[in-house]
Amino acid sequence: MTKTTTQAAALALAAFMTLATVAGMNGIATKQYAAADSLAMAPYGLTHVAVQHVTIVGHRANA
Repeated sequence: MTKTTTQAAALALAAFMTLATVAGMNGIATKQYAAADSLAMAPYGLTHVAVQHVTIVGHRANA
């Protein structure tokens, strides 16, 4: 799959950065959704634990 150590390192870094980006988006989305849910439920005196996850679906097209 990879021919050199440099290519293997680049692949590993790309995979790490992809996972880090998705984890960051999940954190931001969950925080924003929980804040919005708290504001919406506040007039009724209710609390709710809101969790939201980001799902990324990608398709790679080879030319």
